[in-house]
Amino acid sequence: MPTKDDWIAAGLDALAEGGESAIRVDRLAARLGVTKGSFHHHFRGAATLRAAVLESFRQSREELAEAIGRGVDEMNEEAALEHLAALIARVPDDRLDRAVRSWALVDERARAVQDAIDAQQLAALESIWRRIVPSEHARTAALIPFLALVGASATTAVDRDDIEAVLRMLAQEARHVPEIVARL
Repeated sequence: MPTKDDWIAAGLDALAEGGESAIRVDRLAARLGVTKGSFHHHFRGAATLRAAVLESFRQSREELAEAIGRGVDEMNEEAALEHLAALIARVPDDRLDRAVRSWALVDERARAVQDAIDAQQLAALESIWRRIVPSEHARTAALIPFLALVGASATTAVDRDDIEAVLRMLAQEARHVPEIVARL
C-alpha cells in the first residue's frame, strides 16, 4: 500500500505534468496501482491531498532558499560570486514552479505559499548580493536572476538547458555588476 508520502509525490508529479486540476484521486490511484480506498487511509479528501502537495512544495522551496543563504554572511565578494554561480545546479523543476504559479492565480492558499516562497528566495539572493555590491543595490541585483527564473516559469518556450544557459551567462556577468553599480 502506498504511504502518505507516495501519494504526495504522485500529486507533485501530477501537478508538474498537468497543473492543480491533475491532482485527482482516481488518476493518482491508477498511477500508484491501487484502489481509491487506500487514499482514504491517509487523507480525508482531495482537498487535504492538494493541501499536502502544496505544503510539500513549500517545504522543498523553503529548504532551497535556506541552502542558498547558508553561510553567506561569512563570504567575501569572490566567494559570494562563486556561490552565485554554483546555484545554477540547484535550479528547481520549472514545470512544477509554473504549475504552482498558475495555481496561485486562482487559489488564495496557493498564492500565499507562492508569495512566501518568492520572498524567501529573493531575500536569499539579496543576502548574496550584499556581499558583492553596496547594500542599497543588493535588491536590484538580486532581482535579475530572480526575475529570469520567474519569467522562465511563465513560459513553455524554454527548457531547463535554456534556463541554465541564461543563469550561467548572468553568473559570468555578475563580476561586472560592482563596476556598473559604481557608475549609478
